[in-house]
Amino acid sequence: MRKIVLNASAAVLVVLSGLAAAGSVRAADDRPADQILADLKAAELPKFEVSKRDDREAVMKYLDERTKVATRRAELILELYRAHPDNEQLAPLMTERWQTLGSGSRGPLSSRNLSREVDEVLKATKNETLRLNALFEKGSLAIRPRAKEVPPEVEEFIKQAPHDERGARLLYMHANAVEDDAKAHQDLLKRLVADYPESPYGKMAEGTIKQMESVGKPFDLEFTDAINDSPVSIKGLKGKVVVIDFWATWCGPCVAELPEMKKLYEEYRGQGVEFIGVSLDESKEAGGLDKLKEFVAKNEIKWPQYYQGNGWESEFSRGWGIHSIPALFVVDPDGKLHSVNARGKLETMIPALLKKKEPKAEGED
Repeated sequence: MRKIVLNASAAVLVVLSGLAAAGSVRAADDRPADQILADLKAAELPKFEVSKRDDREAVMKYLDERTKVATRRAELILELYRAHPDNEQLAPLMTERWQTLGSGSRGPLSSRNLSREVDEVLKATKNETLRLNALFEKGSLAIRPRAKEVPPEVEEFIKQAPHDERGARLLYMHANAVEDDAKAHQDLLKRLVADYPESPYGKMAEGTIKQMESVGKPFDLEFTDAINDSPVSIKGLKGKVVVIDFWATWCGPCVAELPEMKKLYEEYRGQGVEFIGVSLDESKEAGGLDKLKEFVAKNEIKWPQYYQGNGWESEFSRGWGIHSIPALFVVDPDGKLHSVNARGKLETMIPALLKKKEPKAEGED
């Protein structure tokens, strides 16, 4: 991993090596744009074989190779910008370069260099698309954890591009950066919903607000089990602690955590606990239902499965702001939502809720 970071950091160091020359008179030894673009086309990012996701050595080899190619591409993009600052392909390419530099090293030196490069582009470019891309990058660089106020750089992007949905992305990024402050977090989410109601980020914010405001309130879910066609409802499970597991058969972390989930299920199922799987697998047409049934049978998963049938766009999970999995909710014995953030906490949360529902002995307060 250290090697990966060093390679990416090397890419960052080229920032100061020539941006000042961009926009100046073209040097005699500058290569033609088509040659640079041909080299960029040849420097194709490697594709990862999903079947090797559990092979650590294969994953590290892929990451190392990807970093080398990404670094090479970043250098070529800078060469193109220096020699041909008006090239029409620069807008998306410079965004790619900044993403490479930004992901390679999080240290203050690289952040300063990247910010300096973005400022230079903002001053020099005549390409409006590239200018807005640079303005967006400047906004994203300004976002800091626990800084309550929206950075001026973010507000400036929104002001100059009020209909650009990247403004919603910046607000969402900032909302996540201040999630430890419940009020600031919720205020930003509400602004997102108000200002960008049709944006994917606005929809996610709406779901997150729903999560925050629904804890302690009745939780409603009713469906037909995809495995045995039996009806399932939270109302029918009243009196039990119910774990709601948003997952998919293609989700690596979901599969990795399955043994622990099965262990907990076997330990508590006879004590008034039920699990429900909410599948984000693909549509029936894409084979999602068949994959779910095969996986459940092969892995001997005994709890009911709500197959939504539309992946990430499924109405129930999307309405609850689920945009990463696995995600675990817990419903208490009264049918009220107890937690929307139960991942990694079931070992203590389940017994605590079971103890809470036990009838008090005579004389206890």
